Amino acid sequence: MTQLAFIPSTVPFVPKPSDWNRWKGHKRAMLMFLRDGMWHSRDSITEAVGTKGFTGRISDLREAGYLIECSRVGDLGDTAYRIIGFTGVSNVNTNHCPTCSCSKSQF
Repeated sequence: MTQLAFIPSTVPFVPKPSDWNRWKGHKRAMLMFLRDGMWHSRDSITEAVGTKGFTGRISDLREAGYLIECSRVGDLGDTAYRIIGFTGVSNVNTNHCPTCSCSKSQF
C-alpha cells in the first residue's frame, strides 16, 4: 500500500500553483479562510467566503486532497469545519468525519 503524505494542522496550507491558477472565487476564498487549521463555524465561513452554499466548495477541496473535518457544535446542531491535512488524494466519498452525510450513509 502507498503511504500518503500528511501535513499537520500547524502548517499553513498552500495549494499547488497549478491548482491556484485554476481555482476562482469561492473555492479560493474557502481555502484561504480554512487554511489556518482552526475550527470555523458555518456563519463565519458564510461571511468570509460570501455565500451560504459553501458545502460544494468543501467537497471541491476534499476532491483536491485536503482533509477537512467537520463537527457538530452546541445543542442547535451548528457545524464547524477545519482543514487538518493534505494528502493530494481525493477523500470526497470516504468516512472522513462522523458528521458528514457520506459517513452516515455507510452505517
